[in-house]
Amino acid sequence: MEFGIKTDKITKSLLRTTFKKALNDIRRDPKRSMRNLVDLGLNFAEGCNQREIFDITQHYLSNENSSYYRLAENIVKEIDDEKLITFGLNFGYNGCTSGAKLLREKEAQLGCHIPFMLSFTLGEEDSLTVEDITSAIKQGMELGIYIYSVICFSDDYPQLLEMAAEFDECAFLFFINPIRLTREVISRTSELNNLVTSVHFDGESDSCINAVRQLREQGCITVVHYEYTEQSINEILSNVITDQIAEMGTIAGIFYTSPETDKDAQKIVADYRTEIVRSQQYPLFLFEEKSDIARIEQMFSNAECFLRFTNGGRALYTSKHKVLEGVNLRTDSLTDILKRLKY
Repeated sequence: MEFGIKTDKITKSLLRTTFKKALNDIRRDPKRSMRNLVDLGLNFAEGCNQREIFDITQHYLSNENSSYYRLAENIVKEIDDEKLITFGLNFGYNGCTSGAKLLREKEAQLGCHIPFMLSFTLGEEDSLTVEDITSAIKQGMELGIYIYSVICFSDDYPQLLEMAAEFDECAFLFFINPIRLTREVISRTSELNNLVTSVHFDGESDSCINAVRQLREQGCITVVHYEYTEQSINEILSNVITDQIAEMGTIAGIFYTSPETDKDAQKIVADYRTEIVRSQQYPLFLFEEKSDIARIEQMFSNAECFLRFTNGGRALYTSKHKVLEGVNLRTDSLTDILKRLKY
């Protein structure tokens, strides 16, 4: 066991050195450096899923006019190196490599699927507490889960930042309303290296634009999320929302919807996302929450075992947010909850 821990530290140290060199190389020669990195990734890719991702990326980068070259330049120019390296290691190595190996071992032992990420919603009524989430993270790490997302509608956001600092081996994605991103909160956010901040965008107000600008000025990894409905799909399909997100200079946009939205509407947005990515016209990553989570979970567990905990400790699973009856985050262990999941 001790040998394994030492090997893990050596691997991370080597990866950190490699990342630092790669960032400097991209600054000097973005196109050549990115192609070399993808070629290197293909040589060391394990499994068909990793090879498929690198093959697709290689295809995109064969286009000399690809906007993803501009995205890479923006990333290395604006985002603090330590944040890129730390979050990349926590997400890519701890979460998707070392953690994924442990996750699959635990799946075999426990006889149940384990999600690659846990999600939490902090509401205003009978809300989860930061202590509830902290307990779940401690249990999750023992199962190989190192990636966590939190949607925060409460006043507990400063405490969430302290929690992210405590679990510095994990990768966090926090979804937050821009009104909670005060100057003090943004300053504290800038001190964390294992966090991506996603700012809610309603398509109209300037509060998101201002918050994104301040976060970018602090070198933070910043994305934007936009809730779509059947009524707002035309704004997406006409590129109005994507144009606005791109103008903010954020590195990614996330389209998400409630379970009540028609399946056909969600597929339309998912297809739009695919076409925009293939067109390579925007210098940003674009995601449709439900379809992308389902796709990633298939890679890890061959099942959609997405799990979200919300008000009162309730558990919702799959992208359809089915209620898991008879369990509660506050009274049941994470392992017991996972064993109750049905597909």
